[in-house]
Parts: sequence; structure tokens; C-alpha cells
Amino acid sequence: MFETERLRVRTATAVDADLLYELWHDPQVMGNVGFPQGLRISREEIVAGVVKHTPAQVFGRYLIVELQATGEAIGECKLGSPDETGIAETDVKLLPRFWGHKYGIEVKRGLVDYLFQHTDCTAVQATPNINNIASINMQEAVGGVRVGEGVFEPPEAMCGYMTAVPHYIYRVYRKDRV
Repeated sequence: MFETERLRVRTATAVDADLLYELWHDPQVMGNVGFPQGLRISREEIVAGVVKHTPAQVFGRYLIVELQATGEAIGECKLGSPDETGIAETDVKLLPRFWGHKYGIEVKRGLVDYLFQHTDCTAVQATPNINNIASINMQEAVGGVRVGEGVFEPPEAMCGYMTAVPHYIYRVYRKDRV
């Protein structure tokens, strides 16, 4: 997919199921997106989600973030294809032991650059939890502007294990990129 100064982003394979399982079951990571006990998903479901995408498919699939120096996988990210209004969404999740190194900013910048180079999107959007200061700082570090806020409400079927997530809406606009 792409590389940054220290990181490589590649498409996920079935081999990455253990990393994704660890990440998505971590309450520190998933609590920010409404799953305080982690996401209820099995390794088998993760593998099925990974293998359903064709190799050429970039948008909407799981992408793995790894350190260039060692090849160690440290998290995942996602690229959304632009919607009918020209807005594409991104997502970044890193294992807690890799927090504090500005890897998130590096990945986010790479995702924004990729979208502006390979699509005609007008903006790249993210919706960080209002209590996730690191994610808010990441959005602002790549030129994101706060344009609104909202609350993700859990679907009825998920109310027992998912909580509402108050969030800000940040966008990086193509017209503002130099």
C-alpha cells in the first residue's frame, strides 16, 4: 500500500488474525469506540472478514501497520472510499504498547495522502471520541479541523455490550493541503 518514514501499511492476510484479535479485544483500544470489554468477534470471524476481500480491493478492508525496521505489526487502519459528497473516512488503531511514539500521526498522514493522491475526495473525515485526547491530537496534527460533534448510539442488538460514544467530527480538506 504505502510506507512512511518508520512504518509500512499493507493489506491484511489471514496470518494477521491474532494481531487483530488482540487489538479488538483490548479494552484500552476498544473502549474509545464503545466496546469497553473489547469487540465480540472470534478469530474465525476475523479470518473470514480478511479473506472476503480481493487483493486489489483497497477501500473498506483491513490494513496492517507494521514497523519498517523489524516488520513487527503494531496495529491496523482503514481507508473508506469517498461517499456521494466526496468525504472519505479513515480509522487507526494501535496496540497500547506502541502508543506515545507518534505512530498514529504518521499513519494518519499516510492515509490522508493516499486518499488525496488516489481518489477525488474533497475531505478525509474521522470521528474521535471526545475523551480520546491522543486521537484528537492526531487529527489536528495532520491538519484536521473540528466541524461538528455527535453521538454514536449502539444498535438495539448491541446495547448489552456497546456503549454510546460522544465524538467530534474532524475533516482534512483537499483545498487546504499545500
